[in-house]
Amino acid sequence: MSRPRIGLTLDVDDALVRYELKRVYVDAVLAAGGLPILLPFGDEQVAGAYLALCDGLVISGGVADVPPELYGEARRPRCGPAKPVRTQSEWAFCEAALAARIPVLGVCGGMQLLNVVRGGTLFQDLSDDLGLGCHEQPPPKDRPSHAIEVVPHTLLASLVGDQQLHVNSTHHQAVRTPGTGVLVSARAADGVVEAIELPDVPFALGVQWHPESASAHDDRHAAIYRGLVAAARDQRR
Repeated sequence: MSRPRIGLTLDVDDALVRYELKRVYVDAVLAAGGLPILLPFGDEQVAGAYLALCDGLVISGGVADVPPELYGEARRPRCGPAKPVRTQSEWAFCEAALAARIPVLGVCGGMQLLNVVRGGTLFQDLSDDLGLGCHEQPPPKDRPSHAIEVVPHTLLASLVGDQQLHVNSTHHQAVRTPGTGVLVSARAADGVVEAIELPDVPFALGVQWHPESASAHDDRHAAIYRGLVAAARDQRR
């Protein structure tokens, strides 16, 4: 059987002159048995056309924040820069994928967007909102630096096990209020949400860390991409 086609959303540099994506995302999809498809920006109509070519979707991470106006809050000083065109496109991809029941994996900022698409909210800055500043790890960014507790009997637990997992989180925002139908499936020791999922669709998972990088140190992270590709293969059938 041919490889399931996995769409990967792209970042863009500050001058809006080129698309960008870390190679490790592509490598993770290939290693899991998928065929990476890079997805340029587009509106709702374009997003649906692109997703018609895909069996699964990865909403990648990046340095921009989800605009707080999208979850009903005014921007505060510690909220980071936004990339509205990217966010608009990824929102369209995410909504279209969920409506079509196409498997979705949200990574880092992609997890936060997944929650906001479902009507959830975010902490705009963990330091300001909770007095926490320990979730932006120093280099090397690929090496897991802190532990999370995985909730048993969840999709995440079926992939990585329900024992403690060490992750490589680098973020200053996090899920505050889970959106409609959003299940929290992992937390850090300080209570920060590290993973979410949507039990009402076949496969929709968000992780606050970067499993595509951390898999070099623990193969359980690679199981997340293998799970996505397996779900995409089932979707194709």
